[in-house]
Amino acid sequence: MSESRAVGLRERKRARTSSAIHNAAVHLVLERGFDAATIDAISERADVSTRTFFNYFPSKEDAVLGIDEAAISGELDKPREAPDDLFLAVFDLLYALFEAGGGKHDDPDLTREVIQRHPQLMTRQMLRVAEVEGRLSEIVAEWMAGDPRFAADSEAERLDEARIVIGICMATVRVSMKKWASERNAGAADADGSVDPRKTYERSITTLRTVLERLS
Repeated sequence: MSESRAVGLRERKRARTSSAIHNAAVHLVLERGFDAATIDAISERADVSTRTFFNYFPSKEDAVLGIDEAAISGELDKPREAPDDLFLAVFDLLYALFEAGGGKHDDPDLTREVIQRHPQLMTRQMLRVAEVEGRLSEIVAEWMAGDPRFAADSEAERLDEARIVIGICMATVRVSMKKWASERNAGAADADGSVDPRKTYERSITTLRTVLERLS
């Protein structure tokens, strides 16, 4: 067997095992509730050992979300041009990472249902984004280098400024998530019966702009 074929087989096997663990976690949480869906129970349902579980996911939350590290890295590595609207570009990047981190699930509707029932999982997803803050800061600092308002700053200064922008955006996203969960629980659904987190997210961006304008 060629080396490339062997690598392909290993990758497919890993993808199948990862999917099996994720699907087992999602179904158990929906059937039993989040606390009752233990790692042991998930491993048994997926027909893997707990040791294998931890080879794929560091926590139960990550297994339920099916966090896809490769997809997150791929999103960060995409070439991007300097944006006209820095804040909007950062929010769009954060949202893209949030969506990429969910991986390619067999039934994404089930994953969304789990998140709707347990909004703390969305917080975990965003915390994962925060864990790659260093790479995010580099991207935003590169954008700032092409912005006349920041072009005269040193590279170190732009990196600090980028961290501040990301921190503001992350805080706004957290507010957005809490509001999304509140609206969902209050039954403020769209015509199709869902509560679109993206709409709540966009309203929070508008609120941030209003606050910054009033403070400036």
